[in-house]
Amino acid sequence: MAEISSFFTDLSIAVVVAAVVGLLFSRWNLPLTVGYILAGVIVGPHMGPRLIANPHNIQMLSDLGVMFLMFSIGLGFSFRKVRRMGGAVVFPAVWDVAFMVIGGFCVGKMLGWGSLECFLLGLILCDSSTSIAAKTLKQLGWLGRRFADNTFAIALIEDVLAILLIAVLHGVAGGMGGDSGGWGALMLDIGKQLGVLALFLLGVVVFGILLAPWLMNKVTKGFGDEIVLMTALGICFGISCLAQNGLGLSLVVGAFLAGAILAEARSRTRIAAVVDPVANLFGAVFFVSVGLMVEPAVIWANLGTILFITAAMIVLKLVNNTVACLLAGEDPHDAFKVGIGMGQVAEFSFIIAGIAMAGEMSDRPLYQIAVGVALLCTATNPYLLRYSDALYRLVGRAFPARSHDLLHWYRRWIADLASKRMGDGEESPLAHIRGHVVRLGLQLAMILVTVAVVYLVASVPTVAKWVREIDAWAPWLEPGGLLCAVAALLLAAPGLWAAGHSWGEILKHAAEEAFAGRVHGLSRVRKFIRDSLKLVGWLALAAYAAILCSGFVSVSWLLALLIAAAGGYVLLFGKRFREQSREAHDTLRAAFDVNALPPEEPVTFDAIAARTETFVIPPGAAVDGKTLGEVDLRKQTGAAVISVTSRRAGANFSPGRDTILNAGDSLILVGSTAELESALALLDSRAERKA
Repeated sequence: MAEISSFFTDLSIAVVVAAVVGLLFSRWNLPLTVGYILAGVIVGPHMGPRLIANPHNIQMLSDLGVMFLMFSIGLGFSFRKVRRMGGAVVFPAVWDVAFMVIGGFCVGKMLGWGSLECFLLGLILCDSSTSIAAKTLKQLGWLGRRFADNTFAIALIEDVLAILLIAVLHGVAGGMGGDSGGWGALMLDIGKQLGVLALFLLGVVVFGILLAPWLMNKVTKGFGDEIVLMTALGICFGISCLAQNGLGLSLVVGAFLAGAILAEARSRTRIAAVVDPVANLFGAVFFVSVGLMVEPAVIWANLGTILFITAAMIVLKLVNNTVACLLAGEDPHDAFKVGIGMGQVAEFSFIIAGIAMAGEMSDRPLYQIAVGVALLCTATNPYLLRYSDALYRLVGRAFPARSHDLLHWYRRWIADLASKRMGDGEESPLAHIRGHVVRLGLQLAMILVTVAVVYLVASVPTVAKWVREIDAWAPWLEPGGLLCAVAALLLAAPGLWAAGHSWGEILKHAAEEAFAGRVHGLSRVRKFIRDSLKLVGWLALAAYAAILCSGFVSVSWLLALLIAAAGGYVLLFGKRFREQSREAHDTLRAAFDVNALPPEEPVTFDAIAARTETFVIPPGAAVDGKTLGEVDLRKQTGAAVISVTSRRAGANFSPGRDTILNAGDSLILVGSTAELESALALLDSRAERKA
């Protein structure tokens, strides 16, 4: 009974102080998140009188707070909206997370931190707060503007990426115990965790999207708010429990995924309305628990580090998101505002820092540093957004007028890529670029899988013993590891060539298709894309291969020679790899083409009875726009088409079933007199007019 009384007393004090501080911050138009953290500092054990007897009571409730917070964010996540916005938000989100991890790593190195601590700092800084961005934009009355929608959507996608990173970090931290255990062990832990996460996501998404939205639609239609709330929370708790206890993942993965699934229901607005009050309560408790763990003395002792990281984070976020949005074709002013709006640390930073602290992955006070950076970013971001127009004009004056012209031409280039069609009924060059980007990603993944298979084979006890014995002959040369690396590169060589070819196709469509045959002001940009970026792509592939093979060969100069030899091998056998790639692509396309028909038997004619006839397809003919396979002239009339000559493509003396017939095309037909008369009547028939 005494424990229950203590629990209720601690919770009451936390809620009352959070309410008072929240009222003051709301009155002064300050971020409520900062107010709740400050409330936790006030009632915590590190400042003034110790009002809460057992902080562990609040810490237990904070786990619920994290779950409700992620559940509510998931309810605001829409797969359909993200798909509709497309590359305008997905590309900047992936770009920002990747470069913020790298940027955070570099900032940590500038501070003299270890590699693992630098990586953790990059994870802490990579995500931007969805809730803070939404609240700030709402206070400024900017919700509904294009840049505000982009900011919110990019932050949501970064939340998804951060959840994936947290899931991996959670599993790796559990297996590390404070020690990395070597590069191989770390990669094994990450691979295992990603595999478990992928299976969990696949199972829950497929099952959830089929069942959960249907169930919630039925419940919201026939029951009151209380049952709607309990059903939604039941789904959230069930998926979260499965994620944590069944698969060893984090609670946040299950909670966010449950919210994202229910967001696909037609009744998502009512679900969010009944869940929001509970989520707001426990979300406030979560931020209060964050404040309970704040040690003002430690933050003060590390104030210089916190100020440096905060300034670097704001600048990196501004540059990353502005550049990414510009590359996606956004207006420079809007891109700059997105960069300003993303300049705050998300709630996930506390979770990542907490996992690192629990796993003893760093001796530095990462949690206190993360809280200090988050408080400073949250406090300054609304003011930076409010004066973003003035800052944009100030920054714009620092760049020459030529840069503004290049940005204008670049946006025109992206617009042309998206609007132009490469042929009648075909996709735009931008769609082709996206297709090649997907192929490039798959090819890089195949290279990774190929090298991973060699790693697995080399880890077999018998093979590993043999490799060690060979290495003992010449330790400076590492012959055993060198043989493994050679085997990996030989197996991955076709994939490396295919990745380089895909990169070349991307540059070809990007640099040539949009402005082919036109005079424009992008000649220098096109030349840079066509020449320099092609070299950069091959160098990046070489670096990628070197990183993958670094586990086999640790001597830098030997690894460099090996990669150079592999590059020569890929170039030498490029023609053969091209033929293999074309055959594999045709085979896969034929295998997945449900409309594909078996090849027809060879056409044979009576040499005496057969004759030829030339026919030009008139405008409005029924066959205009159809393929030879759709017309099926041979089956219907007995005559065959042996040549198709069009003004656009020229003469085709071996037309196939996929050859498209257009008005004005000249056909050469072969067959008997009766067969040719039937064929000409069919080709000359008019299309039916629609009423």
